[in-house]
Amino acid sequence: MAETKRHDELQGEIVHEYDGIEEADNALPLWWLAIFYGAIVFGIGYYFFYEGYKVEPVGRAAYDQEMAAQAAAAPEVTAEQLVALGEDDVAVAAGRAVFAANCVACHDQEAQGKIGPNLTDAYWIHGGSAMDIHHTIEQGYSAKGMPAWGASLGADAVNQAVAYVLSIRGTNVEGKEAQGELYAPEGVTTEAQEPSPSGEPVVDAGADASATGEPTADESALAEPATDVEDSTVESAETPTSE
Repeated sequence: MAETKRHDELQGEIVHEYDGIEEADNALPLWWLAIFYGAIVFGIGYYFFYEGYKVEPVGRAAYDQEMAAQAAAAPEVTAEQLVALGEDDVAVAAGRAVFAANCVACHDQEAQGKIGPNLTDAYWIHGGSAMDIHHTIEQGYSAKGMPAWGASLGADAVNQAVAYVLSIRGTNVEGKEAQGELYAPEGVTTEAQEPSPSGEPVVDAGADASATGEPTADESALAEPATDVEDSTVESAETPTSE
């Protein structure tokens, strides 16, 4: 005998009943069906556009691409600008915040080295000049485990990070052993950069004087007697002799 289906005035035709719970079979609203099937079509299109054929980057790749475009559009930085930032307290403070958020995992809290090298000593793996440090932070050295931060941080944050590193360069915080080559600024010998037992850098006065073109103390001492002899000879020639 066929089951008799009850019709409810509010729910419509009751098709199932179990333990007092009734189930009606009503048609879904057209607007709901349109959203449902539209979402399915959108999901399929989204997958093939971004994941299947990768027409446009998505997520982190899109962010990195945008930051790289901004970095490329930024004016070219110079060593003079970076050095000036390294002496600017505001830029150094901003760079310290960038360092704390992104760099302490490898270089530790005071940049004394951990996985990465010590950034406070006089030895540098990829060069210790302002432009060398900028290139290292911006472009990275993936073979050495140094990521390229230019795309993710942006030009301003990279410059601020360089300012902070320049401000702590040469502070010699005790930490990881020295790595790389001794960095000597232009016009200063490597001997002048090596710390003395008292902790102060040893300055080669002769090297500094020769670099500026001024005579050294030894050269002045050698030049003076020659002048005295010449003057004595002239005076002797002008003084009449007694007969």
